[in-house]
Amino acid sequence: MGAALFGLFSKKPACDIIVDIENAKPSTAEEKTYKEVKDVLENNERVMKLIVDYKGCKELCRQAMKEQTSEAETEAFEGLLKTIQSIQQIQAHSRSVAEVGKLLLGSLSNEDSKQTLQDQQALTKQFGDLLVFVIDFDQKRLMCAQLSNDFAFYRRLLPKFQKHPEVKVKAEEASSMALFTAQNFPMIKALVEAAEETKKANETVLPMIGMMANACLNMLSKKSFEKKTTNLFLAKAMTGAIVLYDHVSEIGVFSRSSHVQIKEAIKLLKKDFPNPPHLLNAIRYFTKHFRDDCPSNIKALFD
Repeated sequence: MGAALFGLFSKKPACDIIVDIENAKPSTAEEKTYKEVKDVLENNERVMKLIVDYKGCKELCRQAMKEQTSEAETEAFEGLLKTIQSIQQIQAHSRSVAEVGKLLLGSLSNEDSKQTLQDQQALTKQFGDLLVFVIDFDQKRLMCAQLSNDFAFYRRLLPKFQKHPEVKVKAEEASSMALFTAQNFPMIKALVEAAEETKKANETVLPMIGMMANACLNMLSKKSFEKKTTNLFLAKAMTGAIVLYDHVSEIGVFSRSSHVQIKEAIKLLKKDFPNPPHLLNAIRYFTKHFRDDCPSNIKALFD
């Protein structure tokens, strides 16, 4: 089975399907999954706002460390309580991203993923929504180092304030949240783990992700849509699929044997989407294999 799949997809054929990104509606067969995913996707904007608007408590923490008085520490801790609620909501959403990721990957992955992407366009669009969100969110997260610093100082002060009436995250939960706040790419990691789990029972997951990247590339190359917002959506979804593929694949997306038309994708992003620059940067820095396993001729495309 694995050999057959490799033979089917290894030539990196152009995925010449058109997904109606702007008007896709769920069919009867898609409705149940579509609704479950929709409930999670509707929270994307709210969770994105949490990271975009995150101010943190840098000054309060600095003052508490400098003065080392109970008053300064209390002020810092009470300021941190508000940020902890935001972090808690972000972590909860990452779990939801993983759950709906498994639903979508399971629904879209089979031996004829090309036809499935074509037939289940509403779910394909939702998969694109998920890929766009994880790329956009983790780009913002990467620029928000204060979040990790705030949580570390919260844990440091927590033993002194365990009986504070506003404490919602106690020591045990704080330990698990510490692992989450240490991640630079929390949403990508959540989706990668979902894909890896789904792939154990369904080996067509990886070629489907590659097919998704190639489908986005095809629609962009053929200029299937006029709206700039739609084309930017496709560029982000393609980037997300490339990053996801690289983490799930043992050989990586840059290998000659990968299912993704990676050279063409990079060239298109460089030519048509130099701004925002974080799309090319995501392929360079969010992927797993770029640093050590990316061929020099592909690395040269980023110069």
